[in-house]
Amino acid sequence: MKQMKENKRGVMGILIFFGVLIVVLILGFLAAVAWSVLDIASDEITPIMEGLGMVEDVNLSQASEVSVGVVDGFVQSMPWLIAMGYVLALVFTLVFVFLVRYNPSPAYFAFFFSLMLLLVLGCVVISNMYQDIYTGTDEVSSRLQEQTIMSFLILHSPFIMSLISIIGGILMFGMKDSGMGGGI
Repeated sequence: MKQMKENKRGVMGILIFFGVLIVVLILGFLAAVAWSVLDIASDEITPIMEGLGMVEDVNLSQASEVSVGVVDGFVQSMPWLIAMGYVLALVFTLVFVFLVRYNPSPAYFAFFFSLMLLLVLGCVVISNMYQDIYTGTDEVSSRLQEQTIMSFLILHSPFIMSLISIIGGILMFGMKDSGMGGGI
């Protein structure tokens, strides 16, 4: 049996893995809230622009329907795009670990575990912030409630991120002999 040599470069792969996970979480949170604000603006601007009528020889209602109406249609489909992008980014982190085959020394497992706990703590903070906005009675909270998939993913992010971290840890530390993961 061929002896796999361990990666002695340090903890850089572990830091990148957790850095990407926290960035994906923060970007997902910001994208969901930003879409809510953009949707409110789109719902206010679209009827006004489509009701402009004729100015001299130009039908501004028809022109705005072609331009603003298309933008409004895109804004209405953005929750699905945001959710799919979020899920694909989370899947990409695991695929990246699998393809790069980063194999840290087992001595770094405690560091990996401590970063996993910090990630879950950060997920709890982000999830609580999202829940405070989500359960409100204002216009933004009603728009967040329309985003069922993204709201589910962010509100349950501590469980989802811990599961991804555990799978990532298995790929990094545990699959040396099977040929599926670790080893260079």
